[in-house]
Amino acid sequence: MKKFIVRFLVWLSIPFVLAYGVDYMISSGLRKTDLRKYAVWNDIYRGGMHPDLMVIGNSQAWNGYDPHIMDSILGIDSYTLAIVGHFLDYQIIQYNTYRSFNPKPKVVALNVSFIGTLGITADKQYEREQFFPYIHDESLISLVKEDKEISVFDRYLPLCRYFGYRDEMEEGIQAFFGKRDFFDGGMYKGYRGDVSPFERGKILPKKEMITTSYTKEAADMLETFAARLCDDGITVVFVKYPVYYPLRDRFTNIAESDSIFDDIAYRHDIPVLDFSCSPVSKDSTKYFNPSHLGKKGAELFTTAFCHQLDFLGILRGKQ
Repeated sequence: MKKFIVRFLVWLSIPFVLAYGVDYMISSGLRKTDLRKYAVWNDIYRGGMHPDLMVIGNSQAWNGYDPHIMDSILGIDSYTLAIVGHFLDYQIIQYNTYRSFNPKPKVVALNVSFIGTLGITADKQYEREQFFPYIHDESLISLVKEDKEISVFDRYLPLCRYFGYRDEMEEGIQAFFGKRDFFDGGMYKGYRGDVSPFERGKILPKKEMITTSYTKEAADMLETFAARLCDDGITVVFVKYPVYYPLRDRFTNIAESDSIFDDIAYRHDIPVLDFSCSPVSKDSTKYFNPSHLGKKGAELFTTAFCHQLDFLGILRGKQ
């Protein structure tokens, strides 16, 4: 009987051992890729980053601030720390994870916009898979597990969290065995220019006006975060992102959200660089949708942004 039990347990353990091995291959492979959902996290966990200038934001930052240009014009090391589809709450979580593995940047440019800044991330399930390869980082997972519905089984049962994510499983295994080129790869320091043609989207064609929503919680969160960065000896800059100007005309209360940014900046002596009505905002060919710059627009905007920083002397003596 004892021999039977031992053999049964041995046979029972085989699927778990195989599952752990496949889980390791998938997660390890994803941690090597430059796929958009994982590239920034991978850079963070590798450590060794020492940016003079860090841009923090959501997809507007990811598509809008080109580190090639920032490094070239300003003679610095820059990085675009962006988390697509998430508001300020998750941007702060990502920055906190960055600081666990890397030294503080010298200058932080916070991308502020009436779209996506003064809110709390609403779509909790959006791209929850981006956290899967880092499931053993308790400090990160403890902050996102409730929102992203990451269960005990996801955390401790091998492969469980990858069920239903076939692309991640395939890409992770392919990357584990050496594949490096993927369809949405090509990230560079958190940035990738988009060359898609302009699409008007859902909001622009509408006739009725729209009121952008924001919460006091998010406004307080922004002020607390900005104050914390300043107290940490980091120079902070607010940058108002240039959305396509007809989109601005669809909203009734942009002035209210702008006043929140301006008031916080005033209280903490933070410069505000306002590109919301810059020339690039008038040309649809510089966008791939009304709220996101395309590659050509990003190059023009980043160049103007760098010249403003240089004019203000914000990075002088910080390289």
